[in-house]
Amino acid sequence: MALTTETQTRITDHTAIPGKQTSEAAILFDKSVVARPLSAPEVASIHVKNTEYYYRWVNRLHSNGQVYAQRKSMGFVNATDDDVDVLVGDTVSSDKEIRCGDVILMKIPFHLWASHVKRNMETAQVLQRMRGVHNKDEELSSDVFSEGGKASRTSIAAMSEISGGKVAPFIPSNPDAYIDGQKSEDVSRARAEVAEIRSKHAAERSGKKE
Repeated sequence: MALTTETQTRITDHTAIPGKQTSEAAILFDKSVVARPLSAPEVASIHVKNTEYYYRWVNRLHSNGQVYAQRKSMGFVNATDDDVDVLVGDTVSSDKEIRCGDVILMKIPFHLWASHVKRNMETAQVLQRMRGVHNKDEELSSDVFSEGGKASRTSIAAMSEISGGKVAPFIPSNPDAYIDGQKSEDVSRARAEVAEIRSKHAAERSGKKE
């Protein structure tokens, strides 16, 4: 950093130690220098007077005014001088609108905005509780008793571990063997019952169609 003003000269004259202190260090240790940033002026700064509305800046030129038209269809209207005080000169205000470059200030009754926000939050809660919803990087469980691929805290397998082996999941290794091992009389009776149930359902469906 190069200092070329009389201020630099005054600082280095009474604070600098030749060979041991730079001009930047001299500024740091000079108590007469107040630390203050060179801040750029704030853009589109306003003070809200009418707090019954929710306000937001909307790009009025984006997509040939499509975004601006969408906000109007949602219930937004232009804010005016009656709603806010403009605090900086880059914003142009009138009794019809308040603009700052490509954006325009719009407002909507706060209760309508609050309803919209609450609906989004409730939707998010429902999605969080859905079974089978998971992230791509989430490790899923292969346990047949898990919910939605996620390990269940109350699965039969987990209960077996907690109870010291008193309860264990029963998964037949060969289900067809159990069917083949049944008596022919039982198989015939089961088939007859299934056929009767199917005929009843078919009759009910045909009756509803008529």
